[in-house]
Amino acid sequence: MLDSSIQEIKDRLPILELVQDFVQLKKAGTNYKGLCPFHSEKTPSFVVTPAKQMWYCFGCNLGGDIFEFIKLAENVEFGEALKILADRAGVELKKPTPEQVQLRDKKNVLYEINEAAAKYFAKVLWESESAKEALDYLRKRGLSDQTIKNWQLGWAPDDFHYLENFLAKNFSKKDIETAGLIIKKDSENSHFDRFRGRIMFPIVNLHGQAVGFTGRLLHEKPDTGKYVNSPETPIYNKSQVIFGLHQAKNTIRKENRVVLVEGNMDVITAHQAGFTQTVASSGTAFTETQLLILKRFAENLIFAFDSDSAGTTATRRTLELALNLGFNIKVVELREAKDPDELIRRGIGLWQKALDNAVNYVEFFFNRTLQQFDPNDVDGKREIAKQVIPLVARLTDQIVKAHFVRKLATSLNVAESAIWETVNKVQTPKPASSPSSQVLKRKTRLEWLTERVLGLLIGYPKPEILAQFEPADFGPLSKVYLALQQNSKPAQLASTFELLKFGVDTEIEEQALNPEQELKYSAMELNRFLIRQRMEEVANKLQLAENSKNREAVKNLSEEYVSLTKRMSQLG
Repeated sequence: MLDSSIQEIKDRLPILELVQDFVQLKKAGTNYKGLCPFHSEKTPSFVVTPAKQMWYCFGCNLGGDIFEFIKLAENVEFGEALKILADRAGVELKKPTPEQVQLRDKKNVLYEINEAAAKYFAKVLWESESAKEALDYLRKRGLSDQTIKNWQLGWAPDDFHYLENFLAKNFSKKDIETAGLIIKKDSENSHFDRFRGRIMFPIVNLHGQAVGFTGRLLHEKPDTGKYVNSPETPIYNKSQVIFGLHQAKNTIRKENRVVLVEGNMDVITAHQAGFTQTVASSGTAFTETQLLILKRFAENLIFAFDSDSAGTTATRRTLELALNLGFNIKVVELREAKDPDELIRRGIGLWQKALDNAVNYVEFFFNRTLQQFDPNDVDGKREIAKQVIPLVARLTDQIVKAHFVRKLATSLNVAESAIWETVNKVQTPKPASSPSSQVLKRKTRLEWLTERVLGLLIGYPKPEILAQFEPADFGPLSKVYLALQQNSKPAQLASTFELLKFGVDTEIEEQALNPEQELKYSAMELNRFLIRQRMEEVANKLQLAENSKNREAVKNLSEEYVSLTKRMSQLG
């Protein structure tokens, strides 16, 4: 039975352990608190109660059990959340019927195809003579055999149909094409492999499932890109996947810091050297969504992009996004190598020193602009000020801000007052809201009030308050109201009852509230809201009736409006 599987998953997976994969939590009495992953906030309002295996956010009024959390965190439906949690808990779900197998979720098929491809590429790397040069190359780059196996690096033979023929034994070509591994020829009903003659880097999601690949040419060819990435698919969104995060997340959470680099080899070399807090974007510049994912694990970012001008540009672009999200940021100055991979291979101690000496982001760009422009030249002064002052204005620590104002004034040989005047004119962007908060519609005041009143009535029944309302007042929760009216608790509403009561109980405990007073005031406010809403409806209808000269309707609506006004005044 599905119900027994769900309960077994809940029993095996403590909610605290699960949520901590997404949110930094701190103990607060019997609960744990943190910043909500579903909306942007500065003060923690997200609460986990291990004893009840429940979570709730007082900021966006969302809550539930582990299944609801994974649905929202992974943006999946219940069925997929069930599979994710079953896999994690080691619970075998009931085997599907032959008919269900035919209708199995397309995403699951794509996961299977990518996993099969990853294993195939890895097998070829270790067993095929054609891959010998690729394996030698990886070893010469300083990677141990164990590291190559841990990251499941592989080799795509320089053949148009090798992978296609292998995967076609178990999967349809349409699904393999959807997974981005083969390409359909124009005007022909045939395909060819996307990755050929390339070292393969599997890209995995937060749960370690292969969702795509990066392929690197062993020998550069004219008119052929050095790197080829999987296209976006139903399971691979480049803006949401971070290379290395699956392997790095535990260290990142423990250290409360993450090192951002540009390339896959930078990540792998860093991890091999013991710097397992290192990640890279997945074939694109870092996006706001990726940074929000990282914000679940750490508040401190260290940028370690390549030392060329493109790396500096990438640092500036990502920096602006990260500042909007409230990260603490430092930047590694790569003076002795072109990228982290090269510096680590020259000496682990050199990389450790570079990390230890990472500078404030303003310091980094201040030094770079002084190298680019002449501070003694009028145009140079203007350009340096243009580049640096917006960053100085973003600083919240007034002492640090004053330090850089003084430093900039001295370097440009201008009065500090002139720099301060310009800094104070800069309009700093407001913190960005998370994509989750844009996708998840926050509850309206009416929704919040109806849930709160019902939650209080479940925990602290008051028949006289229940009688003030009718089922329609509670919209989609009208069945809960009817159940309370009948003093019953139907099995199909058990989880709804539990969640409504949990949200209220947690708030009362957190804020030491008087539940009876809260019920009284919340019921009063809900009544006011419903009456006000009805008065607006009646007023609109009255206007239409007057325009159409419908005297009877005008009389009835006027009487109702007066009655509503009296009810409102009685509420105080």
